[in-house]
Amino acid sequence: MTSMETLLATSFEKKFYDFVDNDDVTKIKDSVFEKYHMTLLSSIKDFEKFQSITAQVLGDDGTPIIKKTLDAICTLQSKSEHTVEIKDESIKNAILTSFEDDVKKQILDIAFDYPLTIWEIASRTNLEPSIVSENISYLISHGLLATSDLTDFEHNKKYCSVIDNFSVKTEGGQFQMYVTINEITNSDPLKIIS
Repeated sequence: MTSMETLLATSFEKKFYDFVDNDDVTKIKDSVFEKYHMTLLSSIKDFEKFQSITAQVLGDDGTPIIKKTLDAICTLQSKSEHTVEIKDESIKNAILTSFEDDVKKQILDIAFDYPLTIWEIASRTNLEPSIVSENISYLISHGLLATSDLTDFEHNKKYCSVIDNFSVKTEGGQFQMYVTINEITNSDPLKIIS
C-alpha cells in the first residue's frame, strides 16, 4: 500500500458513490470480499486489488470512473516530487488539524524516517498512553499514518507518516493545499492517473 492510497482511501470511497450506482458498488464490495477477504476501504488502500475488481465489474467503464473519482479529490502536481493538490475538504481539515495539534504532530514526526509499531511510536513520547493511543487512532483513521503490511497482526504492523510536508495558498478566494508524500512505503504513487 502506498502513502497516497492511505491518505485518499476514505474520501475516494465516499466520492466513488457519486459516479457508480449502488448495485455496482455492492457487486464490487462482494467481489472484493469474496476474492481478497477485504472491505471496500481496505481494497482501496491496496489499490491494485480495488482496480482489478472494478475492471471486472464495470468493464471498460472502470478506469474512467476511477480517474474521475480521483480527479474530484486530488490532482497530481509533480510525479517526480510526489506532490499532489488536495481538493477534498475532509482531507484538508484532517491535515490542518493534525499539524496544528502538538501531540499529533509529534507522533507524525516520530514516525517519519522509518516505519514503527504503534508501541514503538508511543514509547518515544513522554505522554500518557491513553493520549497517545487516541491520537494515533485519529491519524490512522484519517489516513495520515500508513502501513505497508495489511495482512500482519495489528500489534506487529509498522506505521509511517504519510505526508512529508504541505503548503497552502489562497488564490482568487480559493483555499488550495498541496502535499508532498513521504515515500518510505511507496513504490509508484497514483499509477492510475499518471
